[in-house]
Amino acid sequence: MFALVLILNDISKLDDIHEAFYREEIGATTIDSQGMGKVLLDHNINIPMLDSVKKQIDGRKPYSKIVFSIIRDKEKLDRVAAKINEEMERFEEPGIGFMFVMPVIEVYGSKSDDIK
Repeated sequence: MFALVLILNDISKLDDIHEAFYREEIGATTIDSQGMGKVLLDHNINIPMLDSVKKQIDGRKPYSKIVFSIIRDKEKLDRVAAKINEEMERFEEPGIGFMFVMPVIEVYGSKSDDIK
């Protein structure tokens, strides 16, 4: 089993990302998020590195989405990850987001048998 996690800064792509999971019959959860740099800037915390962060954040939407899914089947994982990579144009544009996959050892809960 695997956990796929997508930090999506370009939320205009969210519907297409959800569709990629749906087509593979994989469930996913999406939550609102905000990067630490933006939080620190909002609270006027003075850290020298924040000058470069501020330049990166200026002009961008302050919020992002985190999409995550537990996927049992490696082939389904590979297909949905490939579709997300395609949709995100291989993450070549700076700040668009990033994705990672981790192994999952155990899953507990009422629907853990339904994981595909």
